[in-house]
Amino acid sequence: MWIVAHYLPVSFFSLRPASATSSGGQTLLVPTPFAIKMALLSTLIRTRGLAEGERLFPALRDLPIALEPPEQAVVIKGFSKIRRELKDKSNPEKAARARLEKEYPFQPTIAYREYISYYGSLRLACEVAEGSPLTAVLPELLVGLNYLGKRGGFIQILQPPAQSAELPAGSFLLLTASRQETFPMQGTLQVLDDCGPKLTFSQANIYTNERIVLNRDRVLRHVVLPYQRWRSSHSYSWYRRLPPS
Repeated sequence: MWIVAHYLPVSFFSLRPASATSSGGQTLLVPTPFAIKMALLSTLIRTRGLAEGERLFPALRDLPIALEPPEQAVVIKGFSKIRRELKDKSNPEKAARARLEKEYPFQPTIAYREYISYYGSLRLACEVAEGSPLTAVLPELLVGLNYLGKRGGFIQILQPPAQSAELPAGSFLLLTASRQETFPMQGTLQVLDDCGPKLTFSQANIYTNERIVLNRDRVLRHVVLPYQRWRSSHSYSWYRRLPPS
């Protein structure tokens, strides 16, 4: 059974790939399965508590997810002024100079950033098996979901989540497929991260010291998105969603 939620993006979206550095990196065009599942986990903990989040985490981790992205996406490119930790704090001369210039322990620098302005709504579909502990909880979590990607990427649900035996018609793309399905030749290839089958709640918890190992606990999936670049320049790229095949 699929549970489908319909959202309207109400602010800019941005989410850098897992391989990006802190000083730069292009944004992904859509939220990744990992980002969606962590947002659902955050909603679950906020609404039902930490113990319930830990209990239901394995079901969330293995949740199949499909996405119908908005009709259009405009990627806005630019540079931002940020503060970054002083690299060589152990050097007393550099540390003293930074303190004198009031730039310790963080120094000013610039970073390349991209933000997406969506046109149109998006649909998020989650598949739950019969008897899954998420069956009764997931509609509540989808209603409480208010951001995707970075925490400023707010979304607004448009109607109560609906249940369907099959994935609804449209431009849905299965983000959690273990292998590449048929895809449009004009689409855009991106690498999206997902939860690995052995990822634990303690590793997903940012307040513990347990590390997430890439390609084991956090796997990468090569996905061709139904987006075609329509126009672009040095300051923006405009993508349009391809019609369903």
